[in-house]
Amino acid sequence: MNRNMKKTFICSLLALCCMGGYAQDKAVKAEMYGFVRNYFTYDSRSCVQSNEGLFNMLPNDINPGLHGQDLNAIPSVRFLSMTTRLGFNVTGPEIWGAKSTAKIESDFCGASSSTAFNLRIRQAYTKLAWEHSDLLVGQAWHPMSGDLMPEVFSLATGAPFNPFNRSPQVRYNYTPAKGLTFTAAAIYQFQYGSVGLDGKTSNTYSRNALVPEVFVGMTTKGDHVTGTIGANVSTIAPRVVANNMLVNERLTSYSLMASGSLKVDYLSVRAKAVYGQNTSHMMQPTGFGIVETSVSGVNSYEPMEMGSAWVTMMYGKKLRYGFFAGWLKNYGSAGEKFTSLVVRNNTGLDQAYRFSPIVTYKVQNMQIGLEYEHTAASYGKYFVHPNDGPRMVTNGTVTNTHWVANNRICMMLKYDF
Repeated sequence: MNRNMKKTFICSLLALCCMGGYAQDKAVKAEMYGFVRNYFTYDSRSCVQSNEGLFNMLPNDINPGLHGQDLNAIPSVRFLSMTTRLGFNVTGPEIWGAKSTAKIESDFCGASSSTAFNLRIRQAYTKLAWEHSDLLVGQAWHPMSGDLMPEVFSLATGAPFNPFNRSPQVRYNYTPAKGLTFTAAAIYQFQYGSVGLDGKTSNTYSRNALVPEVFVGMTTKGDHVTGTIGANVSTIAPRVVANNMLVNERLTSYSLMASGSLKVDYLSVRAKAVYGQNTSHMMQPTGFGIVETSVSGVNSYEPMEMGSAWVTMMYGKKLRYGFFAGWLKNYGSAGEKFTSLVVRNNTGLDQAYRFSPIVTYKVQNMQIGLEYEHTAASYGKYFVHPNDGPRMVTNGTVTNTHWVANNRICMMLKYDF
């Protein structure tokens, strides 16, 4: 059998296996969905970005050059279709008295900027739904992030003002009465990791801590109004080896979230507020610091605290227009002093805001959009406490601040199928 015949035989065998699997259970049905999406963007300066610049967060601080130049004042443009998406919604037979479904969803953004244009998994989960409860197992939106998101079409979807995270999880929803749902989830980091002592993000710190992130929440839903409150606890192990010995270092952080939405005719209003400790794995510019080092070289840590809030308002049916407004603030530590600290992306950030008017127009299954983002950030130096000897001691708050801003114009053409 030559090489081509072998390939033909293998492909035929795989096809027969797939056909056989389908024939065995005709109750399983898969519905394809997705879209082709093209973005054109213009930025007035260098920013903290990923996914080839489509995922835009905050403007970079001033980088002084010769003759008083700001080396980050560099405008740029891009035109990409890498956010094109393909997914399948799967429905299956009843299992253990529950309706069974599954979802797999992917796009071409890669897992990071270094792997951009690679096919990646966005969501991949199975779900069992009973009369008053459901169980989801797999990769899906983090409850702090995806249960209510701002109505914008930019890829960052309101980040860093809105937490942004998709992770493997086990989530259980219980609905004892109409319009009332309780949620509990155990979440494991994957693509979106916490910041480490080297300033880089990785899911290693969560894996080494052994315990999952835990979320609990409650949602009430009426005819026009929906509200959610939730609490989140995460634990990381910044180091497991130090000074050539095993160490047991842990950092536990707590976060709270409240959100609400209003839908009346063609008017939609959404809002969310978050208080977070070390929510760096949610694409937010925060982190943690060392507060003490023992004689044996073991560190103790405290998280940095951050508050963020946003609101969107959109009106219309085919022609929709509105705005996004977001704000975040670095509150430093909870009273402890850091001898050193690490922050995701934006060291020296005090606060930031964004205002973004939006217009979209839909014709059949095609949508055209225009969005303007004005994002400004206040940077400074970490406040150092006096009379603390030669080492730097700070609580993470920032003084001597100045503002920098980026102006982004984003145009989108999207074709749904």
